[in-house]
Amino acid sequence: MAHLQRINYRPNTDNLNDSEKQYLQRHFDAYGAEIVINGDAIPWQTIDEVEVAKAARASGPAGWLVKTLVMNGAETYHVGIYFDHREAVLTNLTLNTAQYILKNIAYYAPNLVRYMGPADLIALTEN
Repeated sequence: MAHLQRINYRPNTDNLNDSEKQYLQRHFDAYGAEIVINGDAIPWQTIDEVEVAKAARASGPAGWLVKTLVMNGAETYHVGIYFDHREAVLTNLTLNTAQYILKNIAYYAPNLVRYMGPADLIALTEN
């Protein structure tokens, strides 16, 4: 089973654009004691698993319009964080934003966190 590989540096927002930073300011905060998702504080030690999925888009003209005009042609992702038999989900994230969130979890979480999702988004370890 794959787990997030711990990192020894605090992630920064240098590679995020202004809109990505604004999204994070509204929906996400990470610091030593806990992670805050949409206003809900989650202690690091309670996080069991993270799941990342590509955001689905309708295959017709509406889906094409959303992906092309709204998302600038980029893939988007949903990040689900599972803790204490609950979940918190951040939706329609850019690749850079999803990676930033995953890196924060890999940095702050004191225990191994299971990972489900695309293997190329973040460094993983098999334990």
